[in-house]
Amino acid sequence: MMWEWLKITHFLCFRTAMMQKYKFALISKSAGFVEMVKHYSNPMTEDIIVRLTVLQEAIPVARRLLDEGVEVILSGSRTGNLLVETIGQPVVKVERTSLDILKSFNKAKEYGTYIGLTSFGRPMDGIETIEEILSIKIRQIIFSTLEELTDGISDALKHGVNCIVGGGICEKITLSLGGKCIVPLPAKGTILQALQEARSIASARRVERENTRQLQTILESLREGIIVIDNTRKVRMMNPVAADILKVELRNTIGKPPPEILKATGLLKVLITGKPETDKIYCAGDIDIVINNLPIVVGEEIRGVVTTFSEAVKIQKIERKIREKLYVKGFVARYTIDNITGRSLVIKQLCEEAKRYAQTDATVLIEGETGTGKEIMAQGIHNLSNRKDRPFVAINCSALPESLLESELFGYEEGAFTGARKGGKSGLFELAHDGTIFLDEIADISLNVQVRLLRVLEEKELMRIGGNRIIPIDVRVIASTYKNLWEEVTAGRFRMDLYFRLTILMLRLPPLRERLEDLPLIAQEIFNKYSGRNIAFAKRIPAEILERMKEYSWPGNIRELDTFIRRYIILRDDSISGEHLFLELLEKLTNHKAIPRETSILSGEPRPKRLYKTLKEQLKAQSNEYEKAIIEETLRETQFNKKETARRLGISVTTLWRRFHLLGNDRQPTASSLYKP
Repeated sequence: MMWEWLKITHFLCFRTAMMQKYKFALISKSAGFVEMVKHYSNPMTEDIIVRLTVLQEAIPVARRLLDEGVEVILSGSRTGNLLVETIGQPVVKVERTSLDILKSFNKAKEYGTYIGLTSFGRPMDGIETIEEILSIKIRQIIFSTLEELTDGISDALKHGVNCIVGGGICEKITLSLGGKCIVPLPAKGTILQALQEARSIASARRVERENTRQLQTILESLREGIIVIDNTRKVRMMNPVAADILKVELRNTIGKPPPEILKATGLLKVLITGKPETDKIYCAGDIDIVINNLPIVVGEEIRGVVTTFSEAVKIQKIERKIREKLYVKGFVARYTIDNITGRSLVIKQLCEEAKRYAQTDATVLIEGETGTGKEIMAQGIHNLSNRKDRPFVAINCSALPESLLESELFGYEEGAFTGARKGGKSGLFELAHDGTIFLDEIADISLNVQVRLLRVLEEKELMRIGGNRIIPIDVRVIASTYKNLWEEVTAGRFRMDLYFRLTILMLRLPPLRERLEDLPLIAQEIFNKYSGRNIAFAKRIPAEILERMKEYSWPGNIRELDTFIRRYIILRDDSISGEHLFLELLEKLTNHKAIPRETSILSGEPRPKRLYKTLKEQLKAQSNEYEKAIIEETLRETQFNKKETARRLGISVTTLWRRFHLLGNDRQPTASSLYKP
């Protein structure tokens, strides 16, 4: 509807412009000629301004009239010829026909048979025939200037010419010299034809002016530079943006060869070959520009070249705005480091370490079991970095098949494969430009995708599937895995070079069973979140319930704890006490009732009791627990100094950590920077 209204408005404005009266100027020295033209003109369609002047005196007058808005100038043939030759503006000559001149000769015979005829620039043909028909003698007075005309008329009168036939200025000069003069007046049809020609020219000029104004508005509104070169290698059109980029004066460029700065861009080459050049990058002075040269071909002839170009830095800004728009659509990190709940020493150290990592752009590998909060940690690092106002793009690498994952990560060009989107598609790495990409479950990607990912990390560039151009990117990569990635490397399922690219920095999130002191705080926080405004639930979880919850190993970690508490809140009603419901749900979770507790040999801390099939297994497990407790206790005493711990235990550092992992603790309780695979 809006588009239709715009078209109607444009048509009405155009029609109104065409309905305005034309503005003509009539330049002549003959009063009779002026009266005839005005008599046959139509005052409903045109206004005519009269200026009584001719020849060289008419030139500055005509220029001034055109500057003041006159659309067409009408004049007699002599002055009209001079105006066309000098100012090249729309001039309609009211030509006197041979019949008009013949009639004037017939009138001039009344004064005698020796008649003078003024001719501008060149003699009139067929004089002998006229002399023979009318039985007169004609003396031609050829002139190009007013002085030549005056001298010619004076000389003719001295040599006995009885009458002069010429225009209005001839009449004035002849009369001033005491002679006789007849002014040939054009016939009615000639005047009407000249007026119609003037209207056609004025109408065409209005249309041209309207189109030019629209084109100029379009060119000025564009944010890229545009230059049009004709086949004479001269600039015919340039917009202000082009002038600003090239640092040239717009008014001093039109009609001249293109600026020297553009000649090295292949502009003139396209004028010769007719082959377009697109998306070429050139250095124009001290700036890089992206340029397109397209030939103007009419039929089989190259008429010119249209060149469009933009500063490379502006294209980058546009690209950034597009990516920022995508960021607003949802590529945003919602969590911070503060969303990682816990007061245990290991969590405090982990968060401090993550804050230090956030200040760099190095890749980070986050290891941890499912439900430990790996993505929350990744988002927290992003929100503490200098990329926090840029996109955060996350993808679960194990959720997609290889072919789909590859196209999602790196994008594809149109026609790259059956079903490819028209125009292609940007990959997640492109969308994450200037921001962070989080590759969850990185251990599950195929070797083929690993190769492409390695190149992105090493070269900071990628190529879309089916593409033929390199796309530079600036992305910080954070990866995560629930597997032991080094074991995947040793098993040949993960590339070693990619492993070392991903593990510049490492974090390992401990499972909930390794930081049970944080369980009450986490459980209460989850409980409060889902209780909402329900006053009946708005209270603390009883301490005895929290102690019972510590007896469970929580293999699903915080995610499982979240599910458990939500289940409790949904099932809670007045028919059963809260404590009883908690215990009932715990019993279903553990497949047995209250879980007995045993005490750690060294620390005295309660540990979950385990059931074993044989006495041998039980003894071995107790031995391992004892050894593990000694290592843990020594680590705490040395404030997690691995060298000092190994020295006190009388073993090497390598043996220390090998024993630590073999005893079932695949994570050290110290800062993850001490961790060695």
